[in-house]
Amino acid sequence: MNTSERPALDLYKLVVVHYLVSALCFVGLAVMLMITAGNLTGHYFHPQILAVTHMAALGWGTLIVFGAIYQLLPVILETELYSYKLGWLSLGLFIPGLTLLVCSFWHFQPGLLMQCGSILLLSGITLFGLNVFLTAKQNRDDIHQEFIITACIWLMATALLGALLVFNFRYAFLQKDHLLFLKLHAHMGLAGWFLILITGVSSKLIPMFLVSKVQKNSLLTWSYYLMNAGLLLFITDTYFFGLNLKSYVAAVIVFAGIVCWMLFLSRCFRSRIRKTIDLPMSHSVLSFVMLGAAIIILPVIIFNAVKADQKAVDYTTLYGTLLLMGWISSLILGQTFKTLPYIVWTRHYQHLTGSAITPMPADLFNHKILRAQFILFLFFTVMFYAGLFYKSVVWIVAGLVCIFMVAILYFINVIAVLLHSPSIKK
Repeated sequence: MNTSERPALDLYKLVVVHYLVSALCFVGLAVMLMITAGNLTGHYFHPQILAVTHMAALGWGTLIVFGAIYQLLPVILETELYSYKLGWLSLGLFIPGLTLLVCSFWHFQPGLLMQCGSILLLSGITLFGLNVFLTAKQNRDDIHQEFIITACIWLMATALLGALLVFNFRYAFLQKDHLLFLKLHAHMGLAGWFLILITGVSSKLIPMFLVSKVQKNSLLTWSYYLMNAGLLLFITDTYFFGLNLKSYVAAVIVFAGIVCWMLFLSRCFRSRIRKTIDLPMSHSVLSFVMLGAAIIILPVIIFNAVKADQKAVDYTTLYGTLLLMGWISSLILGQTFKTLPYIVWTRHYQHLTGSAITPMPADLFNHKILRAQFILFLFFTVMFYAGLFYKSVVWIVAGLVCIFMVAILYFINVIAVLLHSPSIKK
């Protein structure tokens, strides 16, 4: 092998392993959801619900994001990833940490194994953040890069608070109610990590996939500061006073940041050269619909929480699942088949550009499977959320059967891309 090709191969291996492990976690998540279906209409602070939530947020969502960032950040900065060894070490700590934490939550054993799992996860996430910072330190002029770096800071803060909460189960050293810290932990992860990260990455990738005209980044700058300011206000105010009327102010500020992001993306859609919306992009469009539904529910949760109404718990479960299983999952299900085929195509064919006829990245996955995946996800969306809203276990189970089939089809298609055999015509 040519020495110059070694970094590209190292990066390729690191990225695709993250995609593969994430796909396996998605299948595991779907199985866990079906087992615990009857508990989804109860309180969200249930051992099996905690296990499912962490599998969704960390195993399914975060791992694939790690892989995508490893691939994307060097492209943005036009440099190499700082350390591949740090990437592998991070993954090597993250996977056993996730396994221990999820199993401990599932059986609710808040002892040594849960504590070890939280420390391993915190260590793996910290090493990932360190790798990102050291890669990015040469250039801090790109707004997309600022989104990624800031999201990593929020992720590390989320992991640190999560580890403290795990130890608090046994030693009870936190002075405030555990559920209060759980709310902070959840929103640091969902808004600080996922929302800010997805905003930065999507505003880079979606214009590229749509072949849009270059847009000014002023809207993204406003989005960045509004999202972070609103989240900081929410975290600070909620810590001291709990959910209250000021929580609406924080929510409105974050919402204003989301609006700026949506305006940026809408300009990209209007100026796009590629007019057709393919299936991966349809998944992405659906994800934004789910995000919108979650945003609509948030004021209802605050209103009921201020009144100490039991309905706040029911709406919180609906809100959380809309974000994790709706917005984040739909986005991943679509964008995987935009990013992964391109990663594999680059590995096999980029050096042949102009000298041979090669397949397109979109030729590397099975379109029929992806279409079936999308249709089943639509069925899941209708049945599962109707079941949650009306507290119908039958409808919830029907929806979860659909998401299990989605997970299997997604996994098969990911494997098909990874096992692609190069085909070249002279």
